[in-house]
Amino acid sequence: MMRGRSVGAQKKSLVTCVFVAAILLGVVYVCYVSFFSSQNHSAAALEYGSKLRKLGSSYLGTDEDRNGKQDQSLTTFGQGDGVDDVIPKSFPVCDDRHSELIPCLDRHLIYQMRLKLDLSVMEHYERHCPPSERRYNCLIPPPPGYKIPIKWPESRNEVWKANIPHTHLAHEKSDQNWMVVKGENILFPGGGTHFHHGADKYIASIANMPNFTNNKLNNEGRLWTVLGVGCGVASFGAYLLSSNIIAMSLAPNDVHQNQIQFALERGTPAYLGVLGTKRLPYPSRSFELAH
Repeated sequence: MMRGRSVGAQKKSLVTCVFVAAILLGVVYVCYVSFFSSQNHSAAALEYGSKLRKLGSSYLGTDEDRNGKQDQSLTTFGQGDGVDDVIPKSFPVCDDRHSELIPCLDRHLIYQMRLKLDLSVMEHYERHCPPSERRYNCLIPPPPGYKIPIKWPESRNEVWKANIPHTHLAHEKSDQNWMVVKGENILFPGGGTHFHHGADKYIASIANMPNFTNNKLNNEGRLWTVLGVGCGVASFGAYLLSSNIIAMSLAPNDVHQNQIQFALERGTPAYLGVLGTKRLPYPSRSFELAH
């Protein structure tokens, strides 16, 4: 009986060893395949990255490009790679008269298209894209004399006049202290339609209404996002940044031209639109305060 048990135990031990050996061989095979697969992927990734760098260099203009030496591989970049092919393409620059063209918001084209618009809700101030055959396929040029913009936070208070040649707005809104033309600059004193003592004082007065601590509108970090409707030159949003509040300023492209150009030049987020017939491109609860 003891001999039979020992033979059975030996057989079980042999089966166990064979089973463990098979598992080890499987693990070794998987590791081997994974290693060479990763090597191949790495090589492919390096090759693709090298092509991308060459492609980027062609747009940025390297020394070789300046000497007129074009890399021939750029002309065949991505060919045969499948759906992810990347074909370099350059766009011409639009005529100078289109330096302030806004895609899908060309008032003259809207009237030429004879759209039936509801003027009572300012639907003509909303975006209406033209048919494909009438769309521009060129880069919008900067206005003549354009300068590198002044950086934030200095840009909150002044910008280059050459970058936004709309000084007539300073005269039309002179009684509201929106902006002042001074030499080559446009200054923003922080005024607005209701900001008789400046935007910062106005923001503090709003915070005082719900009795926020120290008249800070951010309410100790509980209020972060604000939608400013009818923003003008966006002094309200510009002064909110110092309170750790980000504001999206909204204004139409109306008789006062494109006012949000001033907001964007100052470094404040802004969007062209009206609360007319189209919903704004923001989901529910995006803003904690609307002004």
